[in-house]
Amino acid sequence: MANDYEIFELGSVQLQSGATLRDCKLAYKTYGSLNSKKNNVIVYSDLYFPPEDSKYEASKMPNAEFRPIPSIWGHFAGGPGTNPVDVKFLDKCLKELLAS
Repeated sequence: MANDYEIFELGSVQLQSGATLRDCKLAYKTYGSLNSKKNNVIVYSDLYFPPEDSKYEASKMPNAEFRPIPSIWGHFAGGPGTNPVDVKFLDKCLKELLAS
């Protein structure tokens, strides 16, 4: 059976506790392609990754910008039409991204 995702070989990863995870792999999917500025990336997160991790990742990508959703809803921020303020923020950011 073919996978519908890619695998990135991370190798050994040292945890903050000092323990090491060996032969780590990261599964990921991509949709579309990067533009010439490489600033059209939307990353889906889940409950296991706090915004600080995404901020760090963005700091390592040329032309990336970290824009967390300023919401009281935490990981549920931007949930489908749940909070009109979140929806307005996302609409504004996406319009700016698509216009660049």
